[in-house]
Amino acid sequence: MIVAVIGAGKIGEAVANSLAKSPKVSGVIMTKRNVSTLAKAGSPKVTVTTDNKAAAKKAGLVIVAVKAGDAKHVLGEISPYTAGKVVISLMAAITIDRLERALPKAKVVRAMPNIAAIVGEAITAFSPGTRLSGTDVSRVEEVLGTFGDSVNVPESLLNPITALSGSGPAYIAVVIEAMVSAGLKVGIPRDIALKLVTKTLTGTADLLSEKKMHPAELRDTVTTPAGTTIAGIYELERGSLRTSMMNAVEAATAAAEKVAKKFENDA
Repeated sequence: MIVAVIGAGKIGEAVANSLAKSPKVSGVIMTKRNVSTLAKAGSPKVTVTTDNKAAAKKAGLVIVAVKAGDAKHVLGEISPYTAGKVVISLMAAITIDRLERALPKAKVVRAMPNIAAIVGEAITAFSPGTRLSGTDVSRVEEVLGTFGDSVNVPESLLNPITALSGSGPAYIAVVIEAMVSAGLKVGIPRDIALKLVTKTLTGTADLLSEKKMHPAELRDTVTTPAGTTIAGIYELERGSLRTSMMNAVEAATAAAEKVAKKFENDA
């Protein structure tokens, strides 16, 4: 199978290089207006071009990873070459209905990964359009699995998911930065603090995932009466960390819905 990745930005490039590692993918075609800004392809399976039409024509499956503002032009370019093909859109805010109208003979999927695709650890929420069979959906899951995990969700959840996990790495980066600063404040060298914090983060996530623990259960496991952990948690709650995070995701969801509405109105 040859896969075209239309729009090789950070996510698109990461997806292309991950796909190239799959034995089921014989070739990957990345497209970008300015190919000089691309990093060197990580596999001989990957080729680069500026021609969206040629890439879509040659590919058996197409992934569209351009910005929403470029959607109308790009979808118009590739539409004649997508008949009967699965087209996975990684564009924020572009609805399945809009995609199916732009690509009337394609099998459309709307998906939202995150930047962790660069290291093959993305979580991608996706929603199949009306034309996909069960076999097509399984194929989509295989493709998304090359750069992380995936979850099939109703389209109504994709804007909130964009706010939660699409933007999530930025929130986590802020938390990591704050914890490193806290380490500096109590005398821990920056490089050691960063290693401690990042490994604590990944270890905690793995523990929750593998043991199927509720976060509150894990919190209670390490929180003892009059101990150090409860003293720290008290300050976090007093600073409204939980409320701030909830407000951040709510605000980002509203922003995603605003972008979606603007695009539909413009279209």
